[in-house]
Amino acid sequence: MLSNLESIQACKDAALTGDDEIRLLAVCRLGEFGAAAFDALDISLLDDNPMVRVIAAGMLAYSEDVEAIGFLKPYADDEDENLREVIGFSLNWLEKHAKKNEHGTKIPENWQAPTEFLLDTDATPLKTSDVVAVVSSYTAAPESLEFGIAIGNNSLEPISDVAVKVLNYPKESLEPLDTLSQIIGKIEPDGFEALIFGFKAVKEAVEGEFVTSVHFVDTNGEKIAAISGNIFVRSLFEQLDPLETTPEEFLSLKSEMKEWNREHSLIIEATELFDTLKNLFKDWNFYPVQSEDTERENVFMGVVSGMAQGRINDSKIGITLTIVGRIKDSLSKLRIDVLSDDSEILHTVASVLFESVQRKLGVIEAE
Repeated sequence: MLSNLESIQACKDAALTGDDEIRLLAVCRLGEFGAAAFDALDISLLDDNPMVRVIAAGMLAYSEDVEAIGFLKPYADDEDENLREVIGFSLNWLEKHAKKNEHGTKIPENWQAPTEFLLDTDATPLKTSDVVAVVSSYTAAPESLEFGIAIGNNSLEPISDVAVKVLNYPKESLEPLDTLSQIIGKIEPDGFEALIFGFKAVKEAVEGEFVTSVHFVDTNGEKIAAISGNIFVRSLFEQLDPLETTPEEFLSLKSEMKEWNREHSLIIEATELFDTLKNLFKDWNFYPVQSEDTERENVFMGVVSGMAQGRINDSKIGITLTIVGRIKDSLSKLRIDVLSDDSEILHTVASVLFESVQRKLGVIEAE
């Protein structure tokens, strides 16, 4: 995994968006880029994982750059004992050895064989191009997902040996069908090329980030990194089939399943929201179990329920959407209740449903 982090941009992206292991490896790799990586290492000092924070402090010391002292001092009294210890060691080391911006410093004797964990910097693109544009996208289909990456050469010269790698993807819910590394031989000025990486869905809910690296060789024979960034993906409805269920069966299932709920205030009239939600059930692949509405004392209330079953693991999923709002008022309340025999899917279902409603209606959530 460490060998896949081939550019500073890829390392920065992975350090912010990868899982615990990827973030730790990316922070280790960032230590080789010196001051150019200080902004990313500074953010990593706030990471949720204490080990990532400790390694970030160590990589700042490894730079032997006097500027690193300013990044470390604010954490000298941190609550984490391990981090305080490493910060103290790092500041002491820098005060003794940091004289000018020279990187690849001598390593303290009690750091055992660090070169086993670091790559040869000669093979790493140290320059980044902003004239080669990279755009990522994805398309979800039943039980699969295609991740696409498009590369446009906006420079005045051709680029060659364009290497595209998928460094990270939602591994818990996807399995790659293609190699995660592909090569484009050449892209002419103003040219455009696109690649597609196929994945098989192994869970009903696909959720996570794709992190990629793109580098190429310019006309001078120098390896350059393009700014590739990352993209967050979610796929759920494509992995579901409507599950025909009676209202009585739905109520019975509620007692056997795990539950999650969330509430939102939306700037839209309640009756309009209710009508739209009824029509969305078909798009979501949920079987409509219930659809009722009432009006009382100038207040509208609507309830829509549905059931679905996963194509992959046969997980049962039930949803109940409750809408409340005053007649002809532009503000309404939406409560999303999710039921499933798979507790891990609950939060994702609620989030995907709400995002789908926002996209369909173009509405915003009221504070």
